[in-house]
Order: sequence, then C-alpha cells, then structure tokens
Amino acid sequence: MDIFLCETPTPVDPYLSYEAAVQERKSNLHDKKSNLQTRSVGAHTKYWAPGRTLKIAIARLDDELFDTVKNAINKWAPYVSLSFQFVDLSDDDEQYEGDIRVELSPLYNTVARSLIGTDALAAPAHEATMWLGVNTTDPKYESVVIHEFGHALGRLHEHQHPDASIPWDREKAYAALEKNHGMSRAAVDAIVFPLPRDNNLTYAPYDRLSVMHYLIPNEITVGDWEQPTNLHLSAGDIAFARNMYP
Repeated sequence: MDIFLCETPTPVDPYLSYEAAVQERKSNLHDKKSNLQTRSVGAHTKYWAPGRTLKIAIARLDDELFDTVKNAINKWAPYVSLSFQFVDLSDDDEQYEGDIRVELSPLYNTVARSLIGTDALAAPAHEATMWLGVNTTDPKYESVVIHEFGHALGRLHEHQHPDASIPWDREKAYAALEKNHGMSRAAVDAIVFPLPRDNNLTYAPYDRLSVMHYLIPNEITVGDWEQPTNLHLSAGDIAFARNMYP
C-alpha cells in the first residue's frame, strides 16, 4: 500500500501558537459570524498576513535538491499575495533562520511533516518546521513538497474533511497501516480518518482532487472506491490560496 504519510505536529504550547497567530494576522481571531468562503478546509486561525514576505530556509544538501524543493513550493506563488524569499538553512546559529525552516533527510522519505501555518512562529528558533525526504527520483516527490507547503500555508488534510463521505473499511485500514507503516490506531485516527466539525475551522465543499488529499487504495474501502495521488494543485486548491491570501 503505497501511501506517503504526512504528520502535522501539534504545537507544544497551544497558547503561544494562538498568540503568534493573532499577532501575525488579526483576522486569525476566530469570528463565528465570518462569511469567509473557501474551496477547502483550513485552519483559518493560522494564516499568514497577506502581502508579507515569507522567508523559507531550505537545507542545501546539494544545489539540485534545493532548487527542486524551491520550485515545488513556488507552485503556490501565483495564487497568494505572499512573497517567498529562499535562503539556506545552516547549522550555524547565526544562519539558522527563516519563518519556515525545511529539513531534508532520507529519514523522511516515507513520512513527511509540517507545522500548520503560523504554528511555525511558535516553534523554537533552532528547530525545523517542515521535514522532507530527498528521494527526488520518486515521480510523486514534487506533489509531496506541494502538499507539505499547503500545510505551511494553513491547509489541513482534505481526506479528513467531515463531509468527505469516503467509504472506509476502518478495520482493514487499521490493519494495513499498522502492518505497512507501524501506525497505531490513534495515529490512523489522527491523520487519516475524518475529523469532527470544528467551529475554529473554515469549511467549503470537499475537494477530492486536492493536492492535500491522500492516495486511498481500494483495499481499505468498502465497495469499489479508490483515490489516486493528486500530483498538482486543483481548482479548489487555487481558490483556497486566492481566498485566504487576497
């Protein structure tokens, strides 16, 4: 079962995360009367300030890998009112900087991770906020980077949308993900299955074509239902970016 897993770490200090988000963008303070519409589900309390420059530090293991990651992240650039400034991520204390800090390692070739949006501001200054593998020969590598940067912009997993109605065979999914990826039932619940509706999130119609959607093989669903990996930004992804960062 060829699922590239993605973890979205919970902030160590939720209060610090909240304070950082509100200081970054006043509209991150939740307003239940908001009429904001998006094409996808997003943690609307963790968006960056429109018009700001995001400094993105990437570990330069080699120039080709640096450019591959940079070019994948730039797939979002035409649709947001953010400027991306790319710098080297260094072990030197004076150079370890960036709003988003990308660590590259073969250890992350099967599991990628990213903090959600402005949660990166609450992370310790000398820790990465996004973790990516280095296997650029994988034809899905670019889509993994695009997916993780979607999280860095404030996006959540689309397959966990409460209206997704995916016909999961939960017991088969638990068994397969434990066998192939060593995942506990709690871990599967956290990053695979639908999440309950939350008043702190902004919802729009479920987008099956979103780059934020997992590959779902037929073997872990009921009936004939499967979803291939979405390799590119969907119309819904683009609408999200434009709505959140006008």
